[in-house]
Amino acid sequence: MSNDLLLNQALRAGSAAFQEEDWLEAVRCGRTAVALAPGHAGARNLLGLALLQSGEIESAIVELAQAASREKNNASLLGNLGQAYAMAGRHDDAYQTFRRAQRLAPAQWQFTQGAAIALAQQGKPSEAEPILRRLTDRYPQEAAPWNNLGNVQLELGKLEDAENCYHNALRIDPNDLNVRLSLGSALHRQSKFNAAETTYRECIAAQPEWVAARLNLVSVLIDDGRFGDAEAEGRQLIALAPELPEAHRFLGAALGHQGRQGEALDAYRQSVKFAPEDAAAQRSFGGALAENGQLHEALRVLALAERIEPGAEALPQLRSMFELAHGLFSDGWSDYRFRPSYLLLSKKWANPRISQQLPDNLSGMHILVRREQGLGDELFFLRQLPLLKARGAKITVYASAKIAAMIDRTGIAAAVVPDSEAAPVNTDLEIFCGDLPHALHACPNSPTAWLNQPSTLRDFPIRISTFFPAPVSSLRIPALPDALVRMRQRLHALGQPPFVGITWRAGTAAREQRGANWVLSKEIPVARLGATLRQTPGTLIALQRHPETGEIESLTSACGRAVADFSDCNESLEDMLALLEIIDDYVGVSNTNMHLRAATGHSARVLVPSPPEWRWMHSGAHSPWFPAFRVYRQSAQGEWTEALEQLGLDLALRTPEA
Repeated sequence: MSNDLLLNQALRAGSAAFQEEDWLEAVRCGRTAVALAPGHAGARNLLGLALLQSGEIESAIVELAQAASREKNNASLLGNLGQAYAMAGRHDDAYQTFRRAQRLAPAQWQFTQGAAIALAQQGKPSEAEPILRRLTDRYPQEAAPWNNLGNVQLELGKLEDAENCYHNALRIDPNDLNVRLSLGSALHRQSKFNAAETTYRECIAAQPEWVAARLNLVSVLIDDGRFGDAEAEGRQLIALAPELPEAHRFLGAALGHQGRQGEALDAYRQSVKFAPEDAAAQRSFGGALAENGQLHEALRVLALAERIEPGAEALPQLRSMFELAHGLFSDGWSDYRFRPSYLLLSKKWANPRISQQLPDNLSGMHILVRREQGLGDELFFLRQLPLLKARGAKITVYASAKIAAMIDRTGIAAAVVPDSEAAPVNTDLEIFCGDLPHALHACPNSPTAWLNQPSTLRDFPIRISTFFPAPVSSLRIPALPDALVRMRQRLHALGQPPFVGITWRAGTAAREQRGANWVLSKEIPVARLGATLRQTPGTLIALQRHPETGEIESLTSACGRAVADFSDCNESLEDMLALLEIIDDYVGVSNTNMHLRAATGHSARVLVPSPPEWRWMHSGAHSPWFPAFRVYRQSAQGEWTEALEQLGLDLALRTPEA
């Protein structure tokens, strides 16, 4: 039998094997064909494509390059080589090869698309976008250009445009599940959580064991605040893919948001078991260790995360929360300089006079202190102003309009300018109020290398109860006399003292947050709080900002007696300050009103969810920042029972300011 006949038989057999996806047989036939005719472009092409499908990418490139060199004007051979370069991550080679194929066969839009994708893979999506847009204009009935244009626009953050592209691709090919999954991502990133969930579930219905779709579903449920549903889906995913680190990490997030910190720690531990070199997994694990009281081990894990991903912006902010919560104020305030609000605002304004440091000699300097974050944080950090004034500085505070007059009444600043007006420009230096604790104390970082010197550290939980120097006390803000008169009149119309204020929610509730970046929220079930207050003597007053329909009625029912609605006072913080000045007790989660209560010099009872906000510390019945306040903590298992029992007992036996 002649070589030509044997060659043709090998090529036909190889093509048949290729069509049947029998890659080993296709490779064998390809090698036979190349041995028979080393210079035959088709034989080299067959072998190269079979090797490519077998995962032997570099060997495939050698064969496909040989094929393309034998027939230099064959655009299809160049296209195959370009695809191999792309699979090898050699994206510039892929781009150049696809461009050569495009010049040979300009009517073959796949080569133009390949070049555009290669540009995007090189980090040049803005160059790829117009190329793909021209393809969709010219070939509107082809699904692939729409899909790839959507991918590029998703990378560029043009989320609505990407969504439209994916819809166009699915109109042409509704069965392409990869496009449907990408559509879900575009919807998800626009905070269209319900639509994204529906899309992910469509993918799962069509392909129940699709891990990526299930992982995305867990993610969108977490972002939508549906933590119980996310937990259930996460456990199903782990049953399907037990060694998938992201599945365990997402389950940890779902559990942690429910206050079940011990279970969350177990999930995060599994995540790092399967992905020890994943910095995000290590950061989550370190955070969970800290939230469970294992601070020193947490700092070692966070140091490991920093080694894996040096310079990650999220790490100092994360570390600061745990250091501050455990009383390591020097390190905590130093790391707090990298909080998201500062990074965002400093980039936004790029003002060279804004500094996170203060000169040694402040005598005669005029310093503008800028607000940041929420009203509660502003009130909290402005307690540092007496220290700044004591060092000889002239202070102007650029304050939130809602509390500017209050800050002015403290007399601690030369001037207070509300942020409804333009910021002063005639100052020597500007500083955000959140930088004052570090800037005024100039505390150095701990010299201990957490990762490399474990023998110097204790491995058991610690609790610091004595601080030196003592944390700065809250500013004292006098209430307006006319507001005091109004509030006394309203209370007098209610009944007999003691008057007890109540708040059950602060921040943006989980179910209402419409973004993937979580903002701290605090909430305790109204019915459980009401049942706890049933035996509390006196008159109960709801101070909740924007109570939901029926909440005060539910609280009234649980308490077994009327609860007066004073929620309108939140619209006038001067009225709220006056009310907090004269009521006998205040019970609630941490919010702006808690800071106002501290400014009156009176005590309060704070319900602290798990994990705790750093200013309420990790453990203990008191916080050094609010020494007169009594803290009642949700357990690391997410339970309120013990805290509410103690609260009920304390209220039943309360004495003024107890």
